[in-house]
Amino acid sequence: MRIQLYDRGTPKGKKLFNDIEKVCQSLQVFDDPEYIKDMNRPYAMGLQGETILLINGEPILIDRFPSLKELENIIQEYL
Repeated sequence: MRIQLYDRGTPKGKKLFNDIEKVCQSLQVFDDPEYIKDMNRPYAMGLQGETILLINGEPILIDRFPSLKELENIIQEYL
């Protein structure tokens, strides 16, 4: 599983990434999530937003910041 969070370093994006790391640890996801500040890839895909979560190359969240439980449910769908 490849989890990538594209964000320019916003406080909400940093918190979301911390939440992603917590969820990955609790679900024993062995692949480390990536925090990427270069927005070229999602923009090249036609995605617009300040914070974009991709799982396995598929856009999952754009400028949405779910609760830990909702984030856990999202990640579990991809296990």
